[in-house]
Amino acid sequence: MTVRVQTRAANPRFWMWACSNVAESVIALGKESAVISTPGRAVAAAAGAALLVLVLTTSAGATSPRRDFQPHAITGAVIKNGANGAEQTLMCPPDENVLGGGFTVSAQPGRHLDATPTDVLASRPTTDATGWIVAVHKSTLPTQGSAAEPADLTLQVVCTEGETTPGG
Repeated sequence: MTVRVQTRAANPRFWMWACSNVAESVIALGKESAVISTPGRAVAAAAGAALLVLVLTTSAGATSPRRDFQPHAITGAVIKNGANGAEQTLMCPPDENVLGGGFTVSAQPGRHLDATPTDVLASRPTTDATGWIVAVHKSTLPTQGSAAEPADLTLQVVCTEGETTPGG
């Protein structure tokens, strides 16, 4: 008899549940089967116990304990006149990846935001998913006598903490 076990990084509680079901099935097979003799029951129980030990030791060695991680938000510095359509990037700390990002636009003192909607040209992760790229166009209007200027831009990212890849 050949038993092939394939393990994956999974919840240890799943393995405990699966192994208990295997053990119960082997015991039930030994009790209900008229074909299996008393020595056959002993062999089936031993095989079930061996399979249980194999699965527990293999899954414990194959999976590292999963640490809970808490995503954390990082807010960048205010970029004066940054809503000018040029791409701006905010990076996560080293060895962390980005989960999401965004931005806010604001007006300098003595100015107010134009009523037209913000033109979002880009809002996406960097190619290596370690930062967030934003390019927006939004104008501010003067309260008296000046020309329109780009609004100030503040970038935000949400990064993993304690993980180098999201969900991994």
